Amino acid sequence: MSVVRGARLHIAICAAILLAYAIVIGFLPLFDVLGFELAFATSIVVAITGLHVGAALARARQRIPVTFASAGFAGRSVLAAAARASAVAVAIALVPGLVAAVRGLWHTTCDWWFGISCYAALPLATAALAGALGWAIGTAIGANRPVRSGFVAVLVPLVALVAAGLHRLYAAPPVFSFNALVGYFPGSLYDENVQLTAAVGWARLEALLGLVAILAFVATRFDVPSARFRIREVRPHGPRVGAYALATVALAGAVVLHAFGGELGFAVDADDIADELGGTIETPHFTIHYAKELAAEMPLIAADHEFRYGQVVAQLGAAPDGKLTSFYFANRDQKARWIGARDVEMAKPWREEVYLDHRAFPHPSLRHEIAHAVASAFGDPIFGVSTRRLVLANPGIIEGLAVATDWPGGYDHPTPHQQVRAMQAMGMSPSIDDLLSLRFLTVSSARGYATAGSFLRFLLDRYGAPALRAMYGSGGDFDAAYGKPRATLEAEWLAMIATIQLPKDAVEGSRERFRAGSVFARPCPHANAARREEAAQLFAANHRANAVALLRDVCSDAPDEPRYRLELGDYLVGGAPGERTEAESIWHALIADAERVTSSIRAEASERLAHLAAAHGDLATVHALIDAAAALPVDDNQHRQLLAEQFALAYQGPAGAALRGYFFGTVPWFPPKLSAQIGTYAEPTLGLPHYLLGLQDATSADYPACAAELDRGLALGLPDLVFVENGARRLAICAFRAGDYARTTIAIAWLSGNAMTEADHLLARDWQQRLVFTFR
Repeated sequence: MSVVRGARLHIAICAAILLAYAIVIGFLPLFDVLGFELAFATSIVVAITGLHVGAALARARQRIPVTFASAGFAGRSVLAAAARASAVAVAIALVPGLVAAVRGLWHTTCDWWFGISCYAALPLATAALAGALGWAIGTAIGANRPVRSGFVAVLVPLVALVAAGLHRLYAAPPVFSFNALVGYFPGSLYDENVQLTAAVGWARLEALLGLVAILAFVATRFDVPSARFRIREVRPHGPRVGAYALATVALAGAVVLHAFGGELGFAVDADDIADELGGTIETPHFTIHYAKELAAEMPLIAADHEFRYGQVVAQLGAAPDGKLTSFYFANRDQKARWIGARDVEMAKPWREEVYLDHRAFPHPSLRHEIAHAVASAFGDPIFGVSTRRLVLANPGIIEGLAVATDWPGGYDHPTPHQQVRAMQAMGMSPSIDDLLSLRFLTVSSARGYATAGSFLRFLLDRYGAPALRAMYGSGGDFDAAYGKPRATLEAEWLAMIATIQLPKDAVEGSRERFRAGSVFARPCPHANAARREEAAQLFAANHRANAVALLRDVCSDAPDEPRYRLELGDYLVGGAPGERTEAESIWHALIADAERVTSSIRAEASERLAHLAAAHGDLATVHALIDAAAALPVDDNQHRQLLAEQFALAYQGPAGAALRGYFFGTVPWFPPKLSAQIGTYAEPTLGLPHYLLGLQDATSADYPACAAELDRGLALGLPDLVFVENGARRLAICAFRAGDYARTTIAIAWLSGNAMTEADHLLARDWQQRLVFTFR
């Protein structure tokens, strides 16, 4: 205990620092209770306090005179001292956790076990490692140099480990990071389902073996009476074979673990990923490593890469010197396992690499990620992105450029310009000041990406690519790039946005898209994301009761999120009569809550009740519910579905029964495709059954049949323009995939019609460019 008393001032100061830190950080959302954010941030702080306390304990021991007679074996002395340093560091590292736990008694702590697990795996493990490492460094430097000892014990390990982490981020594809002291950082802020996997344990074991090797080496030259590390003579005398052996074995274990770090998931490099994927294809501008099960699709996917690359280079007027590398995963789970981004596609411009999971052709994110990689040609010289003075990255400009280049990003919803106009009308539009700073990360991705992309697209269209490249490369020096201050450019952009006219229903129909805030603004984002995913897996495995229990927890922790209640009803409706009644009550309550629930979710609830009524043969109720839902302002996709159901309910021709069977299952045992097929037989001159059959053929990848049926449906006529839009979009895909370029041209003609949307006109141009590219 005398050693601890000798360092009590340092221990008290570190404990006070952690207490103050715990109070201050409690004012930040997600950091105020036990969870991943608190654990990660606290790991950084306790790494510093642990190293400092360990060094202080080493100095305190060296100031205590010990006779040779009372000295023990070197190995035992080192073990005891290192364990004491670890224990003290862990004890003070508990302070923020205890404060958060007490705060969690009145603030919602969504998943106590996950929060405790994160705190144990990150800050407590960090404190244990840092305390012992700090002791080893303090012992080596000595009590005669207290300032140097404390400085070196804290700064050198932190600098070395930060440098190692940055090097791995720079030199390897994964966005996650495993660090010997801090522990684990998942990488993407947009992946809400953060999990602690076995890779965290393996990374911690590697760090522990490295620490054991260091301590064993210290034991080989540890002078027990003076508690100092000596190069020459040490007491007690002897070869200390055990210490050398332990150092060798521990170091070898750490090296072996690191060598298998790719397979174990904590030290993944590009070769590990390429080996896992198993397939490689070369194109003029890409090396594509792809999941071998996608081999049959790769000629089309590779051509899509080249086509999108050509579009991006033509728009930006610049290209990287060499080939880009694309890692193309079979699914989101495989991508999450190997690079850490489950729900988002990623790019590392400085590596000129893109990381994608397989999606339906044409890939919706491919051009966006290629734009990031191509922008490395005029980004900063280190990371190839938009930074100010090579230090301050500007995420709004980085993502805004990709959105502006991948215009409009999707053809089944309004353009980003129109989305900004809708956000303005709803009072949800973020400021450019927020978007062109690190505050971009606190804005929801739907709002932030659309707004930043709209602003940069305006600059690209009005002032051209050279000025945009100059602004991007400077990290946001608008004055130098455009000869105008940013405020003037923003005013010009807002004046353009003000000219866009949107119907009131179109504005309200997009509210659901922009309603959610950033991850920091939502209650229990990680816990709820994990529970929802687990519930879906349980429900798919016929463990409905467990899925319902999880969704109840989600709804309890986020009572103001209506979509969770909508999902709970989905799980309840197939249960006992009491649960079906509860599901109906939930959906009726959502429909009635017009003040707090968007029209999109209310329409979804109405549609669910309609399908439930159809299952009981109550077509009058089905009519009423679908008519009410169709009268609500919703987006075009939802509106199209409701109009189709209205048409099927009202239609009295020969195909009417088949259409009602398609949408409501009123014909038992008839799957939708068979119902659509029967509709085409019953009334060959009615366009809607052919349209529906074409959609089903697309789902089963029968692209020639899909193209033929959609072409027939469009020619015969469809009930509303929204069907024509979707039919033409789908026809273009199916016809192109079938090699039916004549029908692809027909789809382009439909999309180019005067009554079609601006997005459809852009899509027609896109398909025309693709045909030119294909036959170049």
